[in-house]
Amino acid sequence: MNKLLKTLFIILVTCSSALAQPGRPPMERIHAAKMAYITDRLHLSVEQSSSFIPLYNEYEREIRNTRQDFFKKYKGIEPDKADDATAHQAIDDNLDYQQAVIEIKRKYNDRFLKVISPQQLADLYKAEREFRQILMQRLKQQRNGGGRFNRGN
Repeated sequence: MNKLLKTLFIILVTCSSALAQPGRPPMERIHAAKMAYITDRLHLSVEQSSSFIPLYNEYEREIRNTRQDFFKKYKGIEPDKADDATAHQAIDDNLDYQQAVIEIKRKYNDRFLKVISPQQLADLYKAEREFRQILMQRLKQQRNGGGRFNRGN
């Protein structure tokens, strides 16, 4: 339990400091915090980190490009106002998008396993979900006026 609290504290400090760095673009700061979180969470060795991080960046880039292509196609289209044909096509395209993401994950699983253990790979996907949840909570706090230095006073 004590180790869990320490890890959560490190994560929050890392996320807070990464999000608060004024000179860097927000996405770059978030990515840096995510990489720090994942590296810590997976307990990567220096050797693993040097191979894993570039590979993970490549994986993320493929996922991001696939997502951007999907959303670009439907930019400006409001789902609740679309005709049946457009809605049907969007459903099919969404399934294709999800299938493409699965294929990317399968491709990179083999590549990741050359660098990290199967347990670390399982932890990677869990760490990604946890980081997303932490990030969403942090952004929600900022939106609600609970910024970094506001402690409810």
